[in-house]
Amino acid sequence: MDASNRVQTEDRKEPSIDVDVEQDGKANSSSKAYYIGAAYSGYFDDNEAYSAKEVKRLRWKLDIRLVPTLGFNIILAATDKACTSTGALYGMREDTHSTGNRYSWVGSAFYFGYLLWSLPAGSLLQKLPIAKFISVMFFGFGVVLIATTWVRSFPVFIFLRVLLGAMEAPIIPGGYLILSMWYTRHEQSLRTGFMYTNWSTIILIGPIGYAVGSIAGGHQWRWWFIILGAISIVWSCVVGLFLPDNVVRAKFIGEREKAIAVERVRGDQLGMENKTFKREQVVEALLDPKTWLMFFFNVFVSIPNGGLTNFQSLIIKGLGFSSRKAVLLGMPEGVVGTISTYSCSLAVWYLTKRWPNKQSRVAIIVVGELIGMIASIFLYTLPLTEVGGRLACLWLAKFFLGPYIVSLSLNVANISGHTKKITVQALIFIAYCTFNIIAPQFFIDSQAPLYPLGMGAILGAYVLAIITIVLYALYCFYENRRRDRIDSTRGERVHVDTDFKDLTDKQNIHFRPYRCLSTVSTRADPEHPGTISASETDSRQFIGANGDPEDIRSGLSSYH
Repeated sequence: MDASNRVQTEDRKEPSIDVDVEQDGKANSSSKAYYIGAAYSGYFDDNEAYSAKEVKRLRWKLDIRLVPTLGFNIILAATDKACTSTGALYGMREDTHSTGNRYSWVGSAFYFGYLLWSLPAGSLLQKLPIAKFISVMFFGFGVVLIATTWVRSFPVFIFLRVLLGAMEAPIIPGGYLILSMWYTRHEQSLRTGFMYTNWSTIILIGPIGYAVGSIAGGHQWRWWFIILGAISIVWSCVVGLFLPDNVVRAKFIGEREKAIAVERVRGDQLGMENKTFKREQVVEALLDPKTWLMFFFNVFVSIPNGGLTNFQSLIIKGLGFSSRKAVLLGMPEGVVGTISTYSCSLAVWYLTKRWPNKQSRVAIIVVGELIGMIASIFLYTLPLTEVGGRLACLWLAKFFLGPYIVSLSLNVANISGHTKKITVQALIFIAYCTFNIIAPQFFIDSQAPLYPLGMGAILGAYVLAIITIVLYALYCFYENRRRDRIDSTRGERVHVDTDFKDLTDKQNIHFRPYRCLSTVSTRADPEHPGTISASETDSRQFIGANGDPEDIRSGLSSYH
């Protein structure tokens, strides 16, 4: 491609390149995407190398635009999902005939929808503009929540909960896909922590739920659902207007900044958006031990989430508090969850920066899980008369959130190949859904408010989660050692045989599963802005090629 056709100016917002069509006339969106990505990656061959100051300015723009938007996506989705917990305090169970053990199915029904739609949603995330798809889902959220206020029968109520769950299925995986397009693996963990918090309880469920309780006339749950539905509809417009689908279509940065964005993630070799479905990557995902170890870790951490999300308000009310006070006393749980995510994410960031050769994500996950496990022991053993102790342990039992978020970023960083990445993410959320369906069934109405079976299930889940994540770390350690022995070019950053190709972590010998026990950091070389120090490149190598030069055409995403 002629250099004059490459990106030349910083101010233009659309790629100023010409895409060569294959001589056989079979150009497609995927091949066009490769040439667009290649043009951006070659921008600095003919232009001045970018500086550390430019990187910092771009990262600040991304942090201002992406992190708050993606973060509120998660906050609002969590609020909409958990709205029945507050609604149960304000007459929802009686009005929808979901009293007794039927209420457990209200929590489970949401995840039936999530489960049934996880794989189709993953496919649609690959084929449709991600941000626009998420926007439509939030609009649907609002419509379903408002429609629920007219429900008078249990079957219809369950159907709408299933539908709401299906609409949430693409929200979180879509957000992580967007995050991985813009940030390096080293940067993702901290941003993930800021995105995925428990602010929903603090800024929405607590204040609005408490205020709704003051409305006269009873049936306050309907107003609660209407308010959340209206917020969701308004937010869908914000997402559609301000969240970019990918790097090329971003309107808030210039051409040079787009080239910097592409070059920054080059060393991670995780690829960008790709619209081509690859069956062989699905097969590889199903045969990869990392997939199933992370699958079962998510199985176990989903049990505390599924149980406490649906029953926390009723547990607190069972300690002798009014409905409105029960809503307020749920807010400290949000604070604990947020502290958990911030502390775990900051710990990963600090330890990686302070000791770049000793990455400790799994150790942080284990420590966080131990805190939740200890709280669960006391929840299982303390009598009902120990109101203060049971409240404190109930809040601390949600400390799993921080380790869970670290595990999600760990999983994203350890998978390459767009179809494989989406497949693994879908499987992870299938695990998440399945045991969020099962978890509420451990909470039997006749055992309220102690729920000994439910508390015992949470305790056992914490123990099994710790065992599983340790096994995951040991496997990554083994795989890194094996690759180090056979990769003769592991100290190099650029690999022309693999760069920007949609290849999996198994296909590319240059790739390293994120070193759960020991890794190196990814920092810019101050001596040569726009490059990475040779001594710091080992953890940033790409998944390799399958040797076919034609694979160059399926490398980057299809930018329509």
